[in-house]
Amino acid sequence: MFIDLAKETHLTRLDKAIKHSTRALRPFRDNRSKLIKDYVGSQYGSQNYDRQEIIQNLMYQTAETYTMALAANRPRCLITSLHPELTWFANQFQVAINNLIKEIKLEETLRAAVLDAFFSVGIVKVYTAEAGAVQLGDEDEWVDPGKPYAENISLDNFVFDMQATKWSQIRFALDKYHMPFEKARQDGSLDQKIVKDLLPSQDYSTWDDQSDEESVKELHGAEKAQDSITPRIQLMDVWLPANKQVATFAVNKMSKPLRVVDWAGPERGPFHKLSLTSDVPDNIMPLPPAMNLKGINDIINGLLRKQRAQAQRQKDIPFYQDGSQDDARRLQQASDGEWTRVGNPESVNVLKMGGVDQGNQAFYHMMQDMFDRMAGNLSLMAGLGPQSGTLGQDKMLHGAVNKREANMQYRVIRFVADICEDLGWLLWNDENMEIPGETEVAGIKFDRTWTPEQREGDFLQYNFDIEPFSMMYKSPSERMNNITQFLTQIALPMQPMMEQYGGQIDIQALTDIYADLMDMPRLRSIIMFEEPKEDRPGPTPESPPQPAHTVRESVRKSVPTGGNDQSRSNVMQQILQGGQPNQQQMAQMGRERAG
Repeated sequence: MFIDLAKETHLTRLDKAIKHSTRALRPFRDNRSKLIKDYVGSQYGSQNYDRQEIIQNLMYQTAETYTMALAANRPRCLITSLHPELTWFANQFQVAINNLIKEIKLEETLRAAVLDAFFSVGIVKVYTAEAGAVQLGDEDEWVDPGKPYAENISLDNFVFDMQATKWSQIRFALDKYHMPFEKARQDGSLDQKIVKDLLPSQDYSTWDDQSDEESVKELHGAEKAQDSITPRIQLMDVWLPANKQVATFAVNKMSKPLRVVDWAGPERGPFHKLSLTSDVPDNIMPLPPAMNLKGINDIINGLLRKQRAQAQRQKDIPFYQDGSQDDARRLQQASDGEWTRVGNPESVNVLKMGGVDQGNQAFYHMMQDMFDRMAGNLSLMAGLGPQSGTLGQDKMLHGAVNKREANMQYRVIRFVADICEDLGWLLWNDENMEIPGETEVAGIKFDRTWTPEQREGDFLQYNFDIEPFSMMYKSPSERMNNITQFLTQIALPMQPMMEQYGGQIDIQALTDIYADLMDMPRLRSIIMFEEPKEDRPGPTPESPPQPAHTVRESVRKSVPTGGNDQSRSNVMQQILQGGQPNQQQMAQMGRERAG
């Protein structure tokens, strides 16, 4: 539905819709705040001291593991064109966008969005930020060209159409922010007739002041600011898909927009939503992973608090029967290993009281395993230790974990691709911005600085594709294994063909790479080269290639494990029913379960 921003009736309907969605989002904001409280633990900020103590912070561990698994590294764009003649320029534009991503530190924004999506929903806003003034030519004229930018938006400062059942069907979305009052008075893009009637705001509360939960930014326990060094006003940017416009209003004052900007970019608009799980039918808000884990997390910490209290109440009380005072005194004074005479050994004993209940302890281990499973085999995802006895089995387990992560990875990659496409569109339409860059080929550096004059064709002729693996964390050992695999499976078997085209394997460069990845600088002292790399002649074509020879050795060993889920469950049931498992069954409960 098109909204006429010049009609008061249309603005009134928009204002009512915004207030309705604000109320509808209240339980989701409150629940997000509770989940983040579990994430920060019971010692963060003064407001958390009156809460039940969190002994084992599984929510923090899970959130950190998900963030590293989904957004560990900076994303890289691969750009292709539908027209072969534009291939070279597509590569030039690719260098510019990747340099822009590096300059605005997009990876930090994406990590924050993934972390938000773990608790509720991640929101990223793509817009043109300030980049300082530039001079046009030799004229005394200065303009602010702006810079394409991506910013993470907190749910506490975000409202969208809650009557829609799909994100593609929303009628509006907006974020609230503060702007220095003096800057607003100097901003020529804002309607100064409205700005002069605004008063600086000292209220830094969230959208929903009627909520029982404090906002996430108030978890540190400090009082709300009643004054500010720099007077500010509260504004909100409202995205209207039907209008293809972004309108800026003063908060709680919908009489007239301060600014209206036409959006000529992709139809999805400047706001991007990320959810890590499948959508809830007929609802626009997703079901975040943390919500599914909170119940088990509460049970585990409740059991730990109870077991701690039981352990603290445990005590050993020596006692003796009437008339056995002499036996008790001699035993009390005897040293370790000393022979002592007693009249009746059974008249003196030690009474043990309290202690951790075995049933509670068994139930705790069962809940621990259940949390790990519900989180998607968290132990393996976090790299907390091998889950099986062999490397091959660990790889198989890791492949299964990747299948569990596939849905989240797909959503994050699609989310990042949309953001990068919007950044590319903003960069394409910026008439002044330059992105410095260079590439090196065969030791020769080429200037790849992006300038608006280099634009060729139409923006829609280029097809963006995000390289998925650039965002996943790879340890130095994984990178080293990839190099080794390439050498043994591709380079060495194809070495004769490679030498026909003048190719060779640089052993010195390979040694340097391995020394860096293995963090073993002394490796360079073991393998010595008489001549520097640049002065060393290449291999002669006449020399016969060395045959590749690979020796494979299979070693099978028995490794004790914690048993599978079924065997562990049987032991748990036996304990809870008052049974007495044998020593072997109890020993397996203290080990990691089998994959």
